[in-house]
This record gives sequence, structure tokens and C-alpha cells, in this order.
Amino acid sequence: MYALLILSRAIHFGSCLLLLSVFAVRLLVETAATDDSRAARRLAGLCLAAAAGSGFVWFWVAIAGMSGSGLLESLSPQLFRMVLIETAPGNVWIVRCAIGVAFGVLLCFPLRGWSWRGGAVLAAVLVGSLTWLGHAGASEDVRRPWMLSADVAHLLAAGVWPAGLLPFALLLKQYIRAGLLPAARAAATRFSAMSLITVAVLASSGAVNACFLVGSFRGLATSEYGRLLIIKVALFAMAVAFGARNLLVHKARLDIAPEALDAMARNVWIEVALGTLIVFVVAILGTLPPASHP
Repeated sequence: MYALLILSRAIHFGSCLLLLSVFAVRLLVETAATDDSRAARRLAGLCLAAAAGSGFVWFWVAIAGMSGSGLLESLSPQLFRMVLIETAPGNVWIVRCAIGVAFGVLLCFPLRGWSWRGGAVLAAVLVGSLTWLGHAGASEDVRRPWMLSADVAHLLAAGVWPAGLLPFALLLKQYIRAGLLPAARAAATRFSAMSLITVAVLASSGAVNACFLVGSFRGLATSEYGRLLIIKVALFAMAVAFGARNLLVHKARLDIAPEALDAMARNVWIEVALGTLIVFVVAILGTLPPASHP
């Protein structure tokens, strides 16, 4: 059951972050009109469906753990209703379900000129609300407002980078196939600038979270939470290194060496793989007691 909890959490986090990234890349990075509007909507729809399914499994497994019963025994409408109405996490899930329904309506019946902006707002709220299902949301520390703020900033930044790497890679691939090399170069420039900002936000908010949840270098080294956090930071550093190579080496050669776009695209796919591993590490971290609260 623990493996199912980790898997459902990872899929839910990943699909929510990817959902936000679809809209972020569409609004902030895309530089040329293409025929990918339907494809982007399909990707957003798949992310929303994955978020809904994995969210249900996550909630179901959590109820089974709370009640101490098996999965089949806990699959009870009365038990679900009680947890949803009478617990703080249940209230958060109600709000998130409402956001998901609104999102589904927006995808099925897009409003001209507002569907992408409205979708970005809904996706940001959906991602940010994950904070209230984690350690910061459950904390009773007097510093809870600071923990919540840092966590929200961390999640929203992650929804731009590294989550935005996948839609950006798909956008680059489409531009290259269509021969829109100037548009691809402009998109790479925009994404690089956006990534620099989000990496800075991720690093600073992550440091704040680590201070709250780990508390000391000893806790970082001796606790299971701390050691797993070290792995997350190492993966993050590797992804940043590949991104830096794209920015400092390949992006600088775009005007004189068109093949630099292909090299940049390969590095982006490596970053996507590293980002996927980070999501799984985050899914596990959320199930462990923080090192500062043994």
C-alpha cells in the first residue's frame, strides 16, 4: 500500500505541475503561431485526467491508512464523506475537486481570448493548493505562514521549471520540423530567461523549506528525510548543470550553428528525466516525518 501511495503522489504532483507548465510555456515562451493549440489542449486534458485519477487513489490510500483498514474495506462512501467534510485535508480536496471541474469546463468550452489565461490561473491555484496537503499545511508552528509561502513559491516555480521542460521540448521539436528556426531561437531565449528566474526562486524557497523541515546539518546527514533531501538537491544540481550548458554553450551558438538546436533539445530531454526523478523523490519526502520533528 505504501508503494501505491508513493506512485499516486508522484503521478499527481507530476500531472499538476505539467498542467501548469503547458499554460506557462504557451503564454510565456511560444513565439510563433502554430497548429499545436489542439495538441496543447489534449496534453492539458490528459494531465487533468491523470491528476484526477491519481488524486483519488492518493486520497483513498490515505483514508485506508487513517482508518487502519484494507483498501477494499476503506472504499466506503460514508467514510469518504466523513473525511472530506470533517478533516482539514478533506476540505482541501473538496476545493481542489471544484478547481478540477472548473478546469474541465474551460477545456471543453474554451472562452476566446481567456482560455489560456484562465487555465493558467486555475492551474496555479491547483498546484499551490498542494501546499496544504503537505508538511507546511499540517504544521502548527508559529512560522506556518512563512512555511506556506515558501512552499507555494517552490511549487509554482517548479511548475515552470523543470515541469516546463517537456512542453518546451515538444515546442522546439515542432518548430524544428516546421523549419521555424528563428521562432525556435526566440523561444529558447525566452525559456532560458524564464528558467533563470525560476531556478533562483526554487533555490531560495527550497533553502527556506530546508531550514524549517530539517533544522540543522546534523539532521540533514542523520535522518532519512535529510538524506533523501540531499538526493533531491543533487538531482536538482544536475538538471541546473544541463540547463546552464544549454544557456552558456548551445544558446550562444544558435545564430551560427543551427545544429545547436538539436543539441539543446537533447539536453532538455535529459533535464526532463532528471525532473521526473525529482518528482518521485518529492513524493517520498511527503510521507516521511521532517528531520526537525522526529
